[in-house]
Amino acid sequence: MAKFDNWRDWMARFGPAEIAGISGSYCGYLSATALGLPSALAAYGAAIGENLGYYGVIAVRDWRGAPISERRVLQVARNLVHDFGIAEALDSLLIRPGLTLASVAAFGAAIGIGAAKIASDVVFYVLAIAFYERRRAREGRR
Repeated sequence: MAKFDNWRDWMARFGPAEIAGISGSYCGYLSATALGLPSALAAYGAAIGENLGYYGVIAVRDWRGAPISERRVLQVARNLVHDFGIAEALDSLLIRPGLTLASVAAFGAAIGIGAAKIASDVVFYVLAIAFYERRRAREGRR
């Protein structure tokens, strides 16, 4: 289980990505509704927008931090899949779209998208931090 004394490390890793993710979430949802898509598809638009912003930041930062080699792309991709794979599959396919749809119906788009993002992130981070800490421990970087 991850220790809570690593919160600074988690904030450095996840904080900037979260800022891009929330922006992407609103852009994805609002773009989908502007195209006339139904709310259920707009909820997936929010999840897609979130992923583009969030993983764009994570991938670029990990790319810059990885040793330069022919295996660099594989290393970054493997780490992303390890750290986020299971959490992201559940989040993108079920949790985030479902909570977005319900929150927007209850609170409207302005508050609902953000509320759904926060609620979804709780579930996501329980899994993602556990896998991230597991990889760090395996690599000997405690």
